[in-house]
Amino acid sequence: MIREILNNVDYSLFATSALVLFVLVFVAVSIRTYFTDKKTTDNQADIPLSDGTRSKS
Repeated sequence: MIREILNNVDYSLFATSALVLFVLVFVAVSIRTYFTDKKTTDNQADIPLSDGTRSKS
C-alpha cells in the first residue's frame, strides 16, 4: 500500500518550491550584503584578528 502511494506521488511541486525558496534566499542575502555599510563590514572583517575583545565602535 505504501509503495503504491509513493509511486503515484508527483514530486515536481517539491522541486519547484525548493528552487523558488533557494532563489528568494539568495536574492535576500545578496541585497542585504549590497546594502551593508562599510563600518559594519570592517568590524566583521576584524573579528578573526581580534584577541577576544570587541570594540563598541
